[in-house]
Amino acid sequence: MIKIQKCSLTHIREPLISPFGFKGGYLTELWQSVVKIQADGVTAISPCTQSVLWSDPKVFNLFPAEKGDKIMLSVTEKACDMLEGMSFSSPDELIPQILPELKKYAFSLTGFSVAETFLLNALVGVDIALWSVYCRIKGIKTFSQMVPDYAKGAMTARHQRLARIPLVSYGVSLTDVKRLADTGTALMKIKIGAPSGEIAGSEEDMRIMVEKDIRRIADIHGIVKDHTTPLTENGKIMYYLDANGRYDTASRLEALLEGIEALGASDRIALIEEPFSAEKEIYVGDYPYTFNADESAHSVEDVCHRIALGYKAVALKPIAKTLSVSFGMIKAARQSGCGVLCADLTVNPFLAEWNKQFAALSPALSTMKVGCIEINGDANYVNWAQMRALVPEGYAVTEEANGAFELKDEFFSSFPCLLGENGYDKYFREV
Repeated sequence: MIKIQKCSLTHIREPLISPFGFKGGYLTELWQSVVKIQADGVTAISPCTQSVLWSDPKVFNLFPAEKGDKIMLSVTEKACDMLEGMSFSSPDELIPQILPELKKYAFSLTGFSVAETFLLNALVGVDIALWSVYCRIKGIKTFSQMVPDYAKGAMTARHQRLARIPLVSYGVSLTDVKRLADTGTALMKIKIGAPSGEIAGSEEDMRIMVEKDIRRIADIHGIVKDHTTPLTENGKIMYYLDANGRYDTASRLEALLEGIEALGASDRIALIEEPFSAEKEIYVGDYPYTFNADESAHSVEDVCHRIALGYKAVALKPIAKTLSVSFGMIKAARQSGCGVLCADLTVNPFLAEWNKQFAALSPALSTMKVGCIEINGDANYVNWAQMRALVPEGYAVTEEANGAFELKDEFFSSFPCLLGENGYDKYFREV
């Protein structure tokens, strides 16, 4: 058993280049909590990118942005307090043990039951630090060696290339869309569910939203439709539509799909993610598209439930829902024949490397010839270059060739991030 002696916490507020829009809201900064764990004479440090808007829009909408981030940081601090003195044989034992108490604690801070994704988001740094400690004590130096036995059968890929999925949020210009197409992008993640400026949730608001979404897709399609790519099965740039639960009814979704069909873009739709909020539980299995679960899937049980509702793909976010939970999720998804991909949370470069390792072992989507991963932090953080300097030597997160990351043998043979030593230690020395 490995015993945790000390668990420390600090945080950094990272500004964004411009307001970052999704889920009908906008972010201007992303807080990075940083956890330092000491166990059995070994120390590991990991950051966590907090995204209150993504993980629980109710918290984001009911509290000022800074207050929401402080609440999530308080949950992380509570987890650190709980972990001190605990012992474990494998890190994935600990998250289920502390979640119930953290849920109660978050209720005391907000006055309501927060989404489980909010809690998991708060625990990412804790979880990765625990895995790093575990690997150092066990002498594990590669990510594939770290994968638990129960998940190994679902993570047998060894991609030589990972197509980079850029995020095309509301604020991304059409000039930038063209640049992405010209530089080899094969799969674009397009945010839909546009803010209309009307009364939120009203009939007029929703009607305007659908119209704006169709126009947005039409504008993007007009720019990229003649581009080709060797990375997809049909040779065309594919679209990954992320609604973040903004659609309220099946008829509203059908209006969007009819608009896409009228554009002649139906064969471009690789994924439609979370059109409805999780509580609506609308069956999507009858549509001729692959629907992807993200915020509605934060456990093995959720994955199975989404599959029952017709979802055929799951967004794995080890950098947002913890590695520990993601290992169980990929096992459940692959046992049911579900597709998977590693999506981003506009995370820092350090977490982007962990996500890349997970994606390299995950099977490719049916529309893709290669693996894929979403990374968009370089387009959104003011201090991306400085943040890259905190990653252990040997990694260059943003370099790619023709829309994909080339994964060489050394990528698989060692993983410096496992060592627990990185530039984030300086923030503890400064405290």
